[in-house]
Amino acid sequence: MADGNALEKKVFDKIDQLEPELVKVALDMSNMITAQPNEKLAGDYAYAWFEENGFRPKKIGAPERFNVLARYPGTGKGRSLIFCSHLDSGAGLQPGVEFKIRDWKAPIRLSAWREGETLVGHGIANCKGPMACWMIAAKAIKDLGIQLQGDILLAPVVGETGGSPVDEFESPQHDSHELGARYLVSHGGMADYALVAEATAFTIVPVMTGFAYFKITLYAGPNSYTPFFRRPEPAMEKSVNSIVRMAKYIERFEQYAYEYMKDNAYSFDGGSVAPNAIIGAIRAGMPTRPNTTPEICSIYCDFRVRPGKNPLDMKRDLEKILVELETEGEVEIYKFLPGYEGWQNAGFDTLKSSIVNAHTRMFQEPPKNVPSQFVSMWRDVNPFNELGIPAISYGFPTGYTYEGAPYDINLFRVGIPNMIKAAKIYASVALDLCNRSLQDAL
Repeated sequence: MADGNALEKKVFDKIDQLEPELVKVALDMSNMITAQPNEKLAGDYAYAWFEENGFRPKKIGAPERFNVLARYPGTGKGRSLIFCSHLDSGAGLQPGVEFKIRDWKAPIRLSAWREGETLVGHGIANCKGPMACWMIAAKAIKDLGIQLQGDILLAPVVGETGGSPVDEFESPQHDSHELGARYLVSHGGMADYALVAEATAFTIVPVMTGFAYFKITLYAGPNSYTPFFRRPEPAMEKSVNSIVRMAKYIERFEQYAYEYMKDNAYSFDGGSVAPNAIIGAIRAGMPTRPNTTPEICSIYCDFRVRPGKNPLDMKRDLEKILVELETEGEVEIYKFLPGYEGWQNAGFDTLKSSIVNAHTRMFQEPPKNVPSQFVSMWRDVNPFNELGIPAISYGFPTGYTYEGAPYDINLFRVGIPNMIKAAKIYASVALDLCNRSLQDAL
């Protein structure tokens, strides 16, 4: 912290005093099961906390899946800043999770707790912990009666962790991003700058990929009853069993996914993007009747999409694989949201400089390069950047926020001292940006 910055020091001292409340808020919300579409309990908690602390909250969105928008008003003469984090966390108790995760009932997935100076739990890291940090930062500023020129807006949102209607999984229950930050920002949740608080190992995330979901269906047949099934079959891609045909398609898909990642990787000042693609689900046949071969098999795939890339390019590539294998099938895009580069928006340099300066004062060195996985995913910076609001994601470290780290649920652990540092940095950014005059350039 810079010597002589008495106002910042007062806020930092206040945040230190509020540490017990920061821990309580983070644990309270992280012990709520908030997998989509069940964010309401945490939304009600955040709304009540804002109301109790005088932040004039309102609910924006569907009655059962609303975003919260609270405000600490300035004088109206300065620039505004919105903090945003998501209320939903992971697969939780969603139907079908038992087919996705072996230990889906593990306490670290469904609850949170304290171990000494560490908070443990999926919700702590993603994303109630970062949310609690900016809530406490704003409370410290407000409790001290600091008058800013511009507003601080505070936005817990729903629907960030993904999902989409497909097949019998219908809207609106399976909608996600459409109801969250994208809805909030287009219904009044606007500011001059946006800081999306997530776990980033105290690195700056200035760009995000978008994503596209694909359903790839193969057809085979005719349906065969086990005693009538003829062996040996011809090549796998000619099997009457659609599952066997799909096995060959999957082999070719995996080759393509690797080529796709290499072809779409690029570097920028501070990091590199490496969009990936995976198969996330497969459906075929009837588990209750495994005595006949299925004629239909579908896989469901997620592609991370670099900014500016057309998902129809991938659709055509996936269709080419069908042609190569000489097998009947079809490819469907059932969700696409684009990614954005924050530096394309006016005001980005000001936002980045403010975060870099606050970080450097805290750690006596500038932020390190961002791990590639954190610019090769979707986070809620995209909706702000989409509408021209410069947005950056920044937050504390966890065990999985380093380059090359695995996505291991047991690494969802956050040091309380790092949460305090994050809160102080958020407060510094707010004190800086929200005291900039409207006469100053973005």
